[in-house]
Amino acid sequence: MELFSRRYLLAGALALATPALGATLPAESFEVWRSGRRIGRRTIAFNGQGGDIEATIEDVIAVGLGPLILFRYHHQAREIWRGGAFSTLTSHTMTNGRREQVVAERTGAGVRVSGDKGAQWLPAEAAPLTHWNMAALKRPLFNPQTGAAMRERLVSSTPGRAQLAGGASLAATRCILSGEAAITDWYDQSGRWVGLRAKANDGSIVDYRRTA
Repeated sequence: MELFSRRYLLAGALALATPALGATLPAESFEVWRSGRRIGRRTIAFNGQGGDIEATIEDVIAVGLGPLILFRYHHQAREIWRGGAFSTLTSHTMTNGRREQVVAERTGAGVRVSGDKGAQWLPAEAAPLTHWNMAALKRPLFNPQTGAAMRERLVSSTPGRAQLAGGASLAATRCILSGEAAITDWYDQSGRWVGLRAKANDGSIVDYRRTA
């Protein structure tokens, strides 16, 4: 997501279990907060059996000053994993009227990612940084909005607590990514994504908080 200063913009050493990719996972929703104000939402719907899973993702964000909307963002993505490995992603994004589209597919030669600026080949283990799948943090990452390879890498994984929508909190693993921007993701004891924190271009803090 372009709110973040990286042209994107999502128990110890990742020992917690990653969500079972062969099972159907419950749908999830998040509130998006910035500087103490709720500015949007993210929803993720899952479908899958037999080692395959499909995630359908939608972000809707609007930042305003009184009745004036200064920033409007709508991101939709369909992401498929097969047998625990990333398979395909298609995404469509509208940012203040500007449209972007990405198509990514893993082949025998690697992951081919096509965006508005052309196509590129990434390593076969590459995955989009869509946050919901903790296993992706251990892989080369690419931006699901632009298709660009990302420099983010996991630098810390420690026990902590994640704040949820509504003010409650729960025990979670705190995973810190470093690279083009500082990103922190939280995952509960089952490996499900429960929160995110990142810095916006203007220095404000943006939080994703899972709803109960």
